[in-house]
Amino acid sequence: MLCPKCGYYDESEENVCPSCGNIISLLAGKPVQGAQSIRQGKRAREIARSRPAQKARTDEEMKRRSGASHATIEMPSVKDERFAGNDYFDAMTVSEDDGYGPSFERRRRTFYDEGTDAEQAARYAAFQQNEHYMRRRMINWIKLGMVIAGAFVLIVLGIVAYLKFTSSGQMIVTRTAFRFPSLHLEVNSSSLWTLGEEFFDKGEIQKAIECFEKAKQMNEEEKVTNVDGLLRLGSAYEAAGMIDEAAALYEAIYTETPTRSEAYKAHIRLLQSSQKEGDLTKAGNLMKLAYENTHETVFQNQRNDFLPKPPEVNLTAAYYEKKEHITLTSYQGFDIYFTFQDDAVLPHDGMKFKDPILLDEGTYHLRAVCVNGELVSDELTGTYRISMPRPMMPQCNLAPNTYKSKKTVKLKPGKDNVNDDDIRIYYTIDGSPPDLDSPLYKTGEQIKLPTGWVILRAIAVNQYQKLSNELIVKYYIDANPKPNQVFTNEDTLDSIKFGTMTQLEFFETYGEGTLAGVVETDEYETECRKYEYSWGYAIMNLSRKTWVVVEVSCTTGKFNAPRKTAIGDEEEYVTGQFRDMGQVESAKGNRGLYFNDKGSGKVWKMDDSTKIIRYIYATDSHEWQLEYHLKNKSVVRIDMKYVP
Repeated sequence: MLCPKCGYYDESEENVCPSCGNIISLLAGKPVQGAQSIRQGKRAREIARSRPAQKARTDEEMKRRSGASHATIEMPSVKDERFAGNDYFDAMTVSEDDGYGPSFERRRRTFYDEGTDAEQAARYAAFQQNEHYMRRRMINWIKLGMVIAGAFVLIVLGIVAYLKFTSSGQMIVTRTAFRFPSLHLEVNSSSLWTLGEEFFDKGEIQKAIECFEKAKQMNEEEKVTNVDGLLRLGSAYEAAGMIDEAAALYEAIYTETPTRSEAYKAHIRLLQSSQKEGDLTKAGNLMKLAYENTHETVFQNQRNDFLPKPPEVNLTAAYYEKKEHITLTSYQGFDIYFTFQDDAVLPHDGMKFKDPILLDEGTYHLRAVCVNGELVSDELTGTYRISMPRPMMPQCNLAPNTYKSKKTVKLKPGKDNVNDDDIRIYYTIDGSPPDLDSPLYKTGEQIKLPTGWVILRAIAVNQYQKLSNELIVKYYIDANPKPNQVFTNEDTLDSIKFGTMTQLEFFETYGEGTLAGVVETDEYETECRKYEYSWGYAIMNLSRKTWVVVEVSCTTGKFNAPRKTAIGDEEEYVTGQFRDMGQVESAKGNRGLYFNDKGSGKVWKMDDSTKIIRYIYATDSHEWQLEYHLKNKSVVRIDMKYVP
């Protein structure tokens, strides 16, 4: 490169002459463009001359880079050591409006207009370096403060998130809250359970219980069940000697969560080691409950080894047609208690087995247990149904029909019972249904049938007291003598109308007796009074505010008895005045006279010397009763009664 000022030629193509120091391209006077103009410094001079046009863009760029506010600030000038003593740089200021003050602009222009081109270019280059140096030294303290504050907030939020949302952070909070309860720090149940575990493992039982109970309370409020934690609390209770609390907790656990087996096992263990009465029985029952809910065979095996074995019975539960005896045994030698009641509680409500038990006809639900102290075995159960066979209905040899002469009839057992020696036949011909107080038929006996309508009725009874169906056969014996009439309400003492004759009328006829007092009877709802006489007594009843005669008893001939009967008559005479079907006496000495839908007549044997002949006539709403009291076969008293 040839320097036009001093003529020095340099092959290195330097923009500044190494001899005189002038910028070669500026002195040459030729326009230089492109990369060469940049190397030779021409672009720098042109930029300096066109500074006013580019000032706005440069200032805007400085604002964007520095972030300066619109307030004008005075900044001390920064001196370049290379320009020490230069008044221009000493007085330089910066304005917020455009990055440079007006004074700075004037000085800059003056500075560039002085001296040669090379000097101006050198001064401009130095100015540019000084300008960038000052820009680098500017600091935005507001922005810096905001950055620091944001960083602090992020750090605090990170710490809070760590303490609140991580398990290790929660443990820090929980330990702090437990140590300093006055801080009222918020903790969760999970960390409390974990902290309690730590205390429990260290042997600090009371602190562990405190943590566990707080966690349990929080779970209850949250309606959450932590079975493992509750079991740990139960272990802590046991370690602290709080056995009742532990048992209650285990019971609550398997009640709410019946499929978990741990609580059953813990509670069973406590019951087995307990000295309280009844706890061993509870342990056995709990083993059964645990097996039913968890289906773990360990509970069933444990219960089989723990409790006595159930009793054994000699007779299989089934249906039987005869009476049976059952015997209960315990091969372990324990006491046996049994019952046939479904609602009885064994062994307390049962009977201790001693002798074989007779099972008569019926259905029996047997329940039995073996007892060893407090331990009670499982129940032996069985249902026995005893139903003895019924005999067949007896048969007779006379077909039902109308006969013109007196007849007799025979009875015999049904065809399936012909060879049974234990069959008994009871019969009646008075019209009443046969029972065990009816005449007993003797094999081959001829039963005489009375005249008129006759109903033969018979039943068979076997050794088990089972009754057969009833044989009923009707006959009409059209022969003489004709039967007498039955007792009716027309048959009365004298002309007394029982139930309607007033007390005043009775007193006028038979005199006013002596009031013996008030009589209480089941037949009357209202008050009755008894009046005594020399011939007997009379009873009055208050009916619709009127006293009427309802009963008379006489022991003398004061009254005319029905059908000309009287005191002193014999039994045969009295029964001969009313219908008598001729039925024989039963084994008890009672004899039926007749029986129909209106009434009946029967002789009742009271003892060896006393009998009562009783006749009854009934309508839909009233009943009349006539009685003859016999002593040594003679009538000694006649009673007549009206029952509304």
